[in-house]
Parts: sequence; structure tokens; C-alpha cells
Amino acid sequence: MRSIAALIGLSVALAGCHRDSAEPSGKDRKAAAAIDNAVAANSTAAEIEGLPVPAPSPIFGDRKLPVAFAGRWGMTKADCDPNRMDDKGLLVVEPDTLKFYESRADVAAIDQHSAGAVTVKLNFTGEGQHWQTLTDLQLDAGDTQLVRIERSPAHTYRYTRC
Repeated sequence: MRSIAALIGLSVALAGCHRDSAEPSGKDRKAAAAIDNAVAANSTAAEIEGLPVPAPSPIFGDRKLPVAFAGRWGMTKADCDPNRMDDKGLLVVEPDTLKFYESRADVAAIDQHSAGAVTVKLNFTGEGQHWQTLTDLQLDAGDTQLVRIERSPAHTYRYTRC
């Protein structure tokens, strides 16, 4: 009889420790609240396949291209040779400027689509003329190639990182 009373007492004691599995513990509720607050505070989160991931890197200041675009880009291998004077296919990308062989384009506005794709409004000067274009810039092949797509007139140029 004593063992039955002990067994009943133990069962009652364990039942008091048992939680309904549907109800989260205090730690779980606190962790969930912290996650919800972080997601709410960080509106740059995007969802891919159900997992929160950071959004593409932001544009660095007004009218600045993302850092991944910066550098020297050539249409041919010869364009990347600093000893050559006929590097007509060389494009030098700086945060707010694109420099070509005989012209320069200042960034007037940027619409960033992803870390490796932007649309830029460019103000060109060169050979005594001024003009404006809307241009798509896309990084390709692990950021080793730059594709420049002019909209009007439509033309595509492909560069390789020097």
C-alpha cells in the first residue's frame, strides 16, 4: 500500500512539472519576441524559400553605385593593359562616375534592383557634347563581367574586370 501511495504522489508531482507541449516556455516566448522585434526593426529582410535573408547591399549614399561595380573594365584584354594608348574599350567605374575613352558619365539617379543589377540615369559629356541616357548595369560571372545595356538606342556592351 505504501508503494502505491508513493507512486501516486510521484505521479502527481511529475504531472505538476509537465507542460502542455503547445504552450511555449518563457524562454521560447522571450526568444520569439526578440526575433519578431529584430525583424520589425530591420525592414531590409527578404524571404527566399521561406528563410529570412538580408536584402541586397544598399546604395552607398545618394547617386552612388554599389561597391561591387567599381573598378577597371575592358571590352578586350588589350583594354586592360595600362601600357597601351589605344584602350578604347576601357571603362572605369567610380562611385558616381563612369569614364570612357572619350567621354564621361556622371550618375544622376540610381534604381537598385539587386546587389548586382542597377538602372542608372547618366549625364554624359564628351567630344564637346552633352546627353543623358538610361542604362542598365549588371554584374555577371561571379562579378568578373559587367554588362552595360543602353536603352536608347538599344545596345549591349560586355566588359571583363581588369
